[in-house]
Amino acid sequence: MNRERRIQRVLQRAVDGGQLAGAVAAVWHDGDSEMACAGWRDMEAQLAMERDTIFRIASMTKPITSVAALMLVDEGKIALHDPISEIAPEFSRMRVLKSPDGPLDETESSAQAITFEDLLTHRSGLTYGGVHRGPIARAYREALGDIDSDVAPDDWIRRLSIWPGRLL
Repeated sequence: MNRERRIQRVLQRAVDGGQLAGAVAAVWHDGDSEMACAGWRDMEAQLAMERDTIFRIASMTKPITSVAALMLVDEGKIALHDPISEIAPEFSRMRVLKSPDGPLDETESSAQAITFEDLLTHRSGLTYGGVHRGPIARAYREALGDIDSDVAPDDWIRRLSIWPGRLL
């Protein structure tokens, strides 16, 4: 059995076992590539998965972005301890809430700047509204939308940089 057929069988077993609605896989080995599809891109409409089906990959961009950032570190273009405000000046005057679920006007200046290392290790304090309680959760949702937000990237960064604080 050829490689593409074996890949397709593995995917189909996962679909048949209820582990996935559908999948597309590509494998490169010794200069050859194979691609296989199984399952549904839309189960209700019975639309099969296709080679060019578009997927929302959400957190899978994190490893790619991390590698790109570390390449910039390796090239000497940024350092992990550099503040992100050197690239995104919107983050130069960050404020923090005095209480995680407190009023949005009870803030103080951040004791330290957000660094590239903070972003890469997820300790910047920047987050999605859905993981918060209180007024900040609603403010994040109203300013940024959800994970499928239609807010343009530059505007999204600007809106994110004002929190916690009043929406301008």
